[in-house]
Amino acid sequence: MRPALLIGCLLLGCSSVPSSVDAGLDAGEPEVTPVELCNRLAIARCGLLSRCYAAFAQRGFAGCSDVERETCLAGYEVLRPAFEGKRVAIDGARLGGCEARMKSSSCPPTFPPSYSAIAAHPFSDCDLETGLLTGKVVSGQTCATAVECEPGSVCIKPGGVCKGTCSKWPQVGEACSFGCEPGLICDNDRCAAARTTGQTCASSRECAPDLICNGTCRARSKAGEACAFDANRLSTCDPGLACDVTPFVMGVFGKCVVPQPLNGRCQFHWSCASGLVCADLDFTGFPSNAPTPGFCRLPGEPGTNCPATTYQTFVGDQCGAGTVCSNDLRKCTALPKKSEACTPSTQSCAGVGIYCKPSGSGDTGLCTGPVGNGDRCAFEIDATRRVSVPCATGYCDTVSTFSCQPPVKANGSLCEQNGECQSGRCAVQQDRSLRCAQACN
Repeated sequence: MRPALLIGCLLLGCSSVPSSVDAGLDAGEPEVTPVELCNRLAIARCGLLSRCYAAFAQRGFAGCSDVERETCLAGYEVLRPAFEGKRVAIDGARLGGCEARMKSSSCPPTFPPSYSAIAAHPFSDCDLETGLLTGKVVSGQTCATAVECEPGSVCIKPGGVCKGTCSKWPQVGEACSFGCEPGLICDNDRCAAARTTGQTCASSRECAPDLICNGTCRARSKAGEACAFDANRLSTCDPGLACDVTPFVMGVFGKCVVPQPLNGRCQFHWSCASGLVCADLDFTGFPSNAPTPGFCRLPGEPGTNCPATTYQTFVGDQCGAGTVCSNDLRKCTALPKKSEACTPSTQSCAGVGIYCKPSGSGDTGLCTGPVGNGDRCAFEIDATRRVSVPCATGYCDTVSTFSCQPPVKANGSLCEQNGECQSGRCAVQQDRSLRCAQACN
């Protein structure tokens, strides 16, 4: 989901999000239970990961399915009161459509849907809070969660209150303190149509969905034309093409290419055909400098050589499912299990709820469950990139101590996550700031 839309949804409670341009129309589907939804969604997402994102599929299909299923069920538990109160229902047709699209659509030249950093994700409408559920609460009635309001409306919760009111999305010309109808932008505090070709822009978020921003809104590039990585767009190239450029390196441009076959030259994984990875990329100077081009290969077998990097969480690696590129051995090795040594920067431990807990001063750690109070929970890769693991209680301080801290902030204090607050609730305010708020019953 785009960052601006994410903040809007946190503030208002989106009942739906526009679909990405990654697949076709949804098909009809009979009623399903939450457990069945999570099973089917896990299979579809992990099948997509295996088919299209080999460089980010280290857990393999089985391990991925376990993690995705548990994550989905945890999300359902949060929404259980809304389900039991008949304020929300599963949209079986949308679920069936998402399954079909993930299974059969062409592979988007992007990061995978579950990518950890801020970047546009494909299939953004195929999640519990962004398309697979239908709200039943009509405009004017109270709402508690982001998905309870009927389609076309939003749950307005001014000041971070626990109970909000369903209201129609603000339209063109109306104030956008509570966001705008999906598809519109907030311009000078008023909802406005997205900008069209030739109009000035500061980012691609301001342009119509099929356009990108380069000072002005313009069409995406065609085959052979220059392109660049844009975190706000799935791709800056026409459909069917990939921008052959290394992401996150400032000032670097590539060109739009058809995804390359085996042994083709590549600058990143999405430049290769589905099932292949861009191998032998040396990220020694990354992100200040782009690596020299690599070659499209099949994912590496256990024991094969590989160029390890502390940025693997962000750029993937060339090793096959069930393995990770070892920082020490520079070879594809089996994913470590609970109580085994691991590398915090890769966060590649096997198993549900198992994370690589940092230990010592280097990039070393141990696979374990959520981290206890006072223990290290974060690893700093550079000044802007950190990886962290969940804390058993409280929150992970990723700014100064890099350890799990107890909740200490009183209501009204600025916050970033629930665990920082004594109330256990960090809520978006009308000014779009995050502050500790009263706990909800």
